Amino acid sequence: MELIAPVAIVALSGVAVLVGLAVFFWKLSGIGSGRALGHRVAAHLGIPRSLFHSLLVHGVKGSPRDLLASLEKQKLSLDQASLALGPSLARGIERMEAHFGPQEMVDKAKPIVARLVSEVDPQP
Repeated sequence: MELIAPVAIVALSGVAVLVGLAVFFWKLSGIGSGRALGHRVAAHLGIPRSLFHSLLVHGVKGSPRDLLASLEKQKLSLDQASLALGPSLARGIERMEAHFGPQEMVDKAKPIVARLVSEVDPQP
């Protein structure tokens, strides 16, 4: 009988840790994390997911996931979200090229991102 209480406490602690980890990972990549919106915008633009997310990592000031989550909370259309991300994607292209040099995949994304930037900031 004396062992039941400590075993129960250890078991409950283990369950609490597992629940905490599940919540942590759910917030990191679950609904509301912005990840799904990023995937949809990448597909909408015709940019591979991995490249899209790499461009955001290099082009966003702060966390790309926070930016995507905020856009998701605003319930923007894919066109609106794409336009909002255009300047960040353009910065990402510049920084990736400065760091890694020219790359074929980045070159394919340039005209798509340039179109987004031109729509956000039309030149007279």
